[in-house]
Amino acid sequence: MAIHLNEITVNRPAHLGGGNWELKDLNHISIILGKNGSGKSVLLRTLRDQHKERSHYASPERGGEINFRPDFVHEEGDFNTRGNKRMRNFALTYREEVVARIQAYLAKRGNQRTNTIGENPNELQQMLHILMPNFEFKIKDGNPPYELLRILSQQPVTNVSDLSSGEAEVLMLALDLLLICAIWKLEGQTQGMLLIDEPDSHLHPDLQQHLAKFLVEVMNKYGVQMIVSTHSTTLLSAFGYHGADKTSVIYLNNSIEIQKAIKFNTYMQELATCLGGHALMGPLFNMPLMLVEGDDDYKIWSQAPRHGIVKISVIPCDGQQIDKYQKLLEKIFQSLLNNVEKPSAYVLKDGDKTCPPATDYKHIVCFKLSCHESENLYLSDEVLSNIGLNWENAKQKIKISASNHGEKQAFFSSVDSWDRKNGDFKNYINELQQILDEKHVNWAMRIGKVIGSSKPTGQLADFLGNDVVKTFWPEKENDH
Repeated sequence: MAIHLNEITVNRPAHLGGGNWELKDLNHISIILGKNGSGKSVLLRTLRDQHKERSHYASPERGGEINFRPDFVHEEGDFNTRGNKRMRNFALTYREEVVARIQAYLAKRGNQRTNTIGENPNELQQMLHILMPNFEFKIKDGNPPYELLRILSQQPVTNVSDLSSGEAEVLMLALDLLLICAIWKLEGQTQGMLLIDEPDSHLHPDLQQHLAKFLVEVMNKYGVQMIVSTHSTTLLSAFGYHGADKTSVIYLNNSIEIQKAIKFNTYMQELATCLGGHALMGPLFNMPLMLVEGDDDYKIWSQAPRHGIVKISVIPCDGQQIDKYQKLLEKIFQSLLNNVEKPSAYVLKDGDKTCPPATDYKHIVCFKLSCHESENLYLSDEVLSNIGLNWENAKQKIKISASNHGEKQAFFSSVDSWDRKNGDFKNYINELQQILDEKHVNWAMRIGKVIGSSKPTGQLADFLGNDVVKTFWPEKENDH
């Protein structure tokens, strides 16, 4: 059991609104998602100060060399002096402190390779090797109290310049957390809480995935509760994958006092996986997200950008759940983005659906097609023209083939009375594709090709709707 505290009250400084943060529904691993300046680091350090005897804070800016400082050993063995050295979100001697803690750990346990004492150094070494398989790390007596080798070359690593920035970050962070957990076990501390501030700093996305898996394993092995701050959706996704229902997310919002942790679910997993770095970078490159209602809509709108005119990144959603995706995505954007001039995402629905009320943040805008649904676009003059037909030709082909379609014959025979914009063609679209297109191009792919090739005009533009056309095919200065 690693949920030692289900809710916590943390003092909130005046410059962030004053009062308190009321953290509710905390999980085994609770992720605090928020942009720079939102107070993530302040929250974690204040929480550390309120629970010094059972918490450990890992700062985001971790400096220093990987040398042994004997004068740090006593400090690393005492929670008060150890905590007092981590008063800010940077630690100039972080790495030296971690190396000194190896000696503090050995002083409490001894270097005997036996499980009768508990917290065998071999177990720490094995967990480090899983995270960093290209290195061999050994705890030993001596100065320094460890040995680090690159496995392939057998070259010893003796200073931080022998490591990449990512290697140095993840090695020392992992060692920091393993050692404090081992010391807690030796001291009988059964309700330890790790406060990990932006562990993704300087880490490649692949290494963030491995780090999340490692942290979940630390949580399971030592029974510690974790609160992790980040603005990396890659790390968020990795925690959700490896931690599953033991992971929850707090979308830090200083306009309210109660900050409820929301358990990682299917929608969050899919959105975080799709987002990656897009949440921050997409709007900068005029590449907003678009949430669409299903696979057919995804085929249409993911095809469109391939022609270099429409700039969107498309995420398919179950049509019944798209409002939940939109609500969750809005929370993610509120946590990560400052006010932006343009929306970061759009939701596109069929004309027969309704959009949820707009929020004050305006990160996401919902549009509806002007026609009944996406299938209607296939019967527009412009898409028919791409097939090599006009509406009169198309009607003749439909009438001629009507008798071939059994119980649907009556519908196809009534083609002269069809309302191409507002009619319901969902149950007939596959037959229409077969009748009209001798090349048998998928109907959704055909629409995607047409809307991606040039700015929609005429009937196609009318079916899409003015808001959709103006947004995704904006007028250029030389268009006037």
